[in-house]
Amino acid sequence: MRTTTQFLLVSAFLLGGAVLPAEAGSLTATFTTTPNGGQYAPNHVVAVWVEGPAGAFVKTIGRWSATRTGSLVAWKGKAPANDADAVSGATQGSHATPLTLTWNLTDKLGAVIPDGTYTVRMELADSNATQAVQNHQGTFTFVKGTTAQMQTALTNGGFTNVSLNFDPGATPPPTNPPPTNPPPSSGGGDAGLDNNGGDAIEGGCAAGGGRGNLATFALLGAAVLGLRRRRRA
Repeated sequence: MRTTTQFLLVSAFLLGGAVLPAEAGSLTATFTTTPNGGQYAPNHVVAVWVEGPAGAFVKTIGRWSATRTGSLVAWKGKAPANDADAVSGATQGSHATPLTLTWNLTDKLGAVIPDGTYTVRMELADSNATQAVQNHQGTFTFVKGTTAQMQTALTNGGFTNVSLNFDPGATPPPTNPPPTNPPPSSGGGDAGLDNNGGDAIEGGCAAGGGRGNLATFALLGAAVLGLRRRRRA
């Protein structure tokens, strides 16, 4: 009785369709820096961070700095004290090689950010800056949603050849999709798994098989339960 009930519950769950969470997606940024005329040029430090609506700090997603991190005045004014997120490398000694970073669209607490418009801010310092206006500052935006977005050849605030590639990730499956009947297999009957016990074969009841078979199993289980009740009566 208990086994039959468990079987029916599992069948009902499979027929209803489990709702899997969508992937967080990602944002990949590539950009080229330019000199700002400071006393340490071509050596320079760089920070990249994300802001949400009304300029709220979300997360540092890239930082290339060592001894002169304090010169990144705008970033320090936004990031929490002792922010150690996304240290991508040391102080840069050349502007020849583009910098690239990838962000998984989570905030400092590891939670996926909600859909909306976000600002990617970049700052470069090659001097002992004490004010943000002394540094290069680039500002770019992207929209997090269900549609992929690719922006290229952007230029702003001393940052050139900027590209932002937003990938929304996998689309979640529909809620409670209707059962479908799979086409009959060439071998007849339920093909199930291959001989290696791995990949599902068309027409089988393993992952990827049709839900028509699951409906049949659920009906059979209900019939068995009814027979047991009549016998006990």
